[in-house]
Amino acid sequence: MPSVEDRAALRRASVRLDDRTVLHEIELEIGPGVTVIRGRNGAGKTTLLRALAGLIPLSRGTREVGDDVLYLGHRPQLHRALSAQENLAFFARYRGLSTDTIEPALRAWGVVDIARPVERLSAGQRRRASLARIDVERSAVVLLDEPFSELDDEAFTLLAGRITECGARGQTVVIATHGHQELAGYRTVRLDAGTLVG
Repeated sequence: MPSVEDRAALRRASVRLDDRTVLHEIELEIGPGVTVIRGRNGAGKTTLLRALAGLIPLSRGTREVGDDVLYLGHRPQLHRALSAQENLAFFARYRGLSTDTIEPALRAWGVVDIARPVERLSAGQRRRASLARIDVERSAVVLLDEPFSELDDEAFTLLAGRITECGARGQTVVIATHGHQELAGYRTVRLDAGTLVG
C-alpha cells in the first residue's frame, strides 16, 4: 500500500463554494502512477484538484495527503516581475531544495530567456517555465490542471513524456482535463456535476 507521502485521498469529501455544493461525497484514493480526472467544463475538476492539494477547505469528510505536493493550476503561478529563474529559485528555496537544477530544467523546457521578467514572456513560455517546476521540485504528488493549454506541439510532446516519466518513477500524478485522448492509456476517473461517476 502506498505511503501517505506518495498518495492522495479524499474520504466522503464535499466542498461548498458560494453556498453551492461543488463536490459531493467524493471517495477517492490515488497512488503512484498517472491518473486522469475527466469531465466537462464546470464538472468540478479544478475544485477536486484544489481539494486534494489542501488549497480549499472541505465542508465535510477528510483529506489524506503528505506535505510533498506540487499543484500547477490554470495560471502559471509565477510572479510577473521576476524572471523564470528567480521564480523557480523561490519555490526551490521554500522547499529547502538546491537551485542547481533550475537553469538546466528551464532550458530543457525551452525557456532560453531565463533572466527575462516573466511578464515579457509569451503565454506558452510562461506555461513552460511553470512546468519546469516538475523537474526542479520532483514532488511525490503532482497535481496538474489542464496542463497542455497554451503549449505548442514541441512542449506538448515534452510534457506528455514527463508525465510518463514521473509515473514510472513512482510519483503520483493527477491530471484534470476535458480533452486529450492521448492520455487514454492511464487510469481514468470521471466527474460529472461534482460527483464521481467512474
